[in-house]
Amino acid sequence: MLAPALMAACSSEAPKDRGTAAGAGGSGILTTTGPTGVGGTDVGTGGSGAGGSGIGTAGSSAQDSGGDNCGELHFEVERKPAEVMLVLDRSASMKDAPTGSTTSTSKWNLVVPGINEVIRGTDATVWWGLKSFPEGSGSECVAGSVTTAIDVPMGMMNGAAMTGAVMATTPEGNGTPTGDAIKQAVAYLKTLTSSNRRYILLATDGEPSCPMPSDTARTYAVQAVTEAAAAGFHTFVVGVATTKASATTVLNQMALAGLEARPDPNPLATKYYLANTQAELVLALQAITGVVSTCLFPLNARPPVPNNIAVKVDGVKAPQDMTHVDGWDYTSPDLNAVEVHGSWCEKIKTAGANKVEIIYGCPGVIIK
Repeated sequence: MLAPALMAACSSEAPKDRGTAAGAGGSGILTTTGPTGVGGTDVGTGGSGAGGSGIGTAGSSAQDSGGDNCGELHFEVERKPAEVMLVLDRSASMKDAPTGSTTSTSKWNLVVPGINEVIRGTDATVWWGLKSFPEGSGSECVAGSVTTAIDVPMGMMNGAAMTGAVMATTPEGNGTPTGDAIKQAVAYLKTLTSSNRRYILLATDGEPSCPMPSDTARTYAVQAVTEAAAAGFHTFVVGVATTKASATTVLNQMALAGLEARPDPNPLATKYYLANTQAELVLALQAITGVVSTCLFPLNARPPVPNNIAVKVDGVKAPQDMTHVDGWDYTSPDLNAVEVHGSWCEKIKTAGANKVEIIYGCPGVIIK
């Protein structure tokens, strides 16, 4: 994962004071208690040990008597990964071949290799978790077909656990209680405490069937996705070989309610990600994980002059873009993070950039 440097600079002069916080084999985050510097060196404390990370603090200091120099502080930050809860439909219909298919390969045997390929490819940038549904193989829509059980808890670099769990799962469930599965996923996501963004990725081969009747199940599932979005968890929807008209309608509704509909200028195009083959599924999942692997950079100190900062990608200043199309902007009025968008973000995500710098300017100092 890219570990960009965050530079807080208030002068174009060579730095006179520099804090450091890295211990052997790790990295640290610097904070400061004063904006000015004096000749000498402030060494950060609390740096990391081997293989770990820590937080260092640059010491407080007074104005340099030799000139107006705000000093220079270097921060190490990481782009926040996204956390994705895969809600995987294991209903028995997944054992069927796609409608109209010329092969006997089941939908399940299409979805499993595709999911595992994407998980392995995004293990370093996406935290994955798994909730399969329905549970057991009893009667359709019975109590207990969706419980609080989580197949794989959300975690960093847990791709092996994810692929192992997906491979061990079998499509033997009875019914499709999509709404209850989304609700349980949301309940679990609410227990997590990291500051990462969290999403739900629903992979299903058809329309919800529980609670019965089917009209009730469809309305219930859309409402569950709507409530998830209101709670801060957007939902991506993947339809595995989904061609039935009523299924297409409800999956479109869920994709729109989840606030992560598939971008397409054609108003007649599906709003969910339709995957009829393993290759299509991989492409759909790669598109989705490309969306959630965001270029979000947390700031551990409020800029002294919010309209006088610069975001540089490999030394080139990105423009501030409040439309979030191609540039950077603050993520909230709290000014506690910036996010890079468009071509600038693509350069970062594709490892085309070696570092990202966020430079704080003092009043009247033009950042070059």
